[in-house]
Amino acid sequence: MRAIAEAGVHDQAAHQVDHRDHLEIWVSLNVVRIHVFEFIGGGGMAGSPIPATLVREGDLMLTALVADLLELSGVQVSLARDARLALPIDPRLRGAQVFWRGPDVAPSEALAREIEAADATWPIAPETGGELERAARAVVGAGRQLLGARPHAIRLAASKYATTQRLRRAGIEVAPCYRRGQPWPDIQGPWVVKPDDGAGCIGMRVVRGRREAAAALGDGVQRLIAQPWIPGDAMSLCAIANGRHVEVLSVNRQHLEQTDGTMQLAAIDVNCEPVTQVLTALAERVVCAIPGLAGYFGIDYVQAATGPVVIEVNPRLTSSYAGLRAALGLNVAEYVLAAANGQPLPVRSGHPGRPIRLTFDGHAFR
Repeated sequence: MRAIAEAGVHDQAAHQVDHRDHLEIWVSLNVVRIHVFEFIGGGGMAGSPIPATLVREGDLMLTALVADLLELSGVQVSLARDARLALPIDPRLRGAQVFWRGPDVAPSEALAREIEAADATWPIAPETGGELERAARAVVGAGRQLLGARPHAIRLAASKYATTQRLRRAGIEVAPCYRRGQPWPDIQGPWVVKPDDGAGCIGMRVVRGRREAAAALGDGVQRLIAQPWIPGDAMSLCAIANGRHVEVLSVNRQHLEQTDGTMQLAAIDVNCEPVTQVLTALAERVVCAIPGLAGYFGIDYVQAATGPVVIEVNPRLTSSYAGLRAALGLNVAEYVLAAANGQPLPVRSGHPGRPIRLTFDGHAFR
């Protein structure tokens, strides 16, 4: 990487590229000022209460990412923070510039200013309500480099129903997904009802059967979808794509807790199993099926008796990222910057690393 530019000086080559032309152009790696926008704690919920559980989860990802970026030579890092919140107490955040967001500036205006002040922006936001897509389009529209999936890929992955249809047409095993008004097969056992554009377990409910699931969809105003419960282990993949190559970083086990029909992610065992050829092939097929799925992304799946069954694709940083450094000894941000430049991904050692348990009870690891 080149030396850090002086304040107010932008590298012309990095900013005169037309990112809107098919949104598939990889710019040269002249990125030195990187802005991290984590939606929950970064002012995206201005005017609304901020659930403490979401703040903790967001802060885990924010802290891990900023620490990785600050470790890279020639990189300056900024982050957004809601003025109602304190910064996470973590020495790894020292050296990052903080844009404090108050109630007097609209979130979209604040984000536009932050994007303008950086060479590249890495958005971490839920797909819900189009938040992640809007942030990505704001970066592209400003002529800055987007570190992550292209907006059109985010739009597709934001809809669980659309993702299911796309992956199924590509021959990928997926959990069936149904909407109100469709004919439903008579699949016995529990069903899951959740928002079509939901993130994580937010809004997810488990009901006793198909009839209850159909009733739970209501009048369709909330854009809910229903899926039959797939028996097996709840798993996820952390992966990186650079347009030519897909690297699966880790296989993770998700520990879900069910209370009165609602689901909550209690913990993740990061790097709990070896990456197999089957799982690598799955990630490659998903990337082929969703053009523009670039940089870091996650795949949630159930390890069923017949093999992996995809539940959803997350076109963004996932919670498991917070455990990757401890589990693998890798600076994953370095991989993502290489992917953004279309460069070969750094060579990994043959060491498999170790499993790490990531929790969301206020402690990072247990």
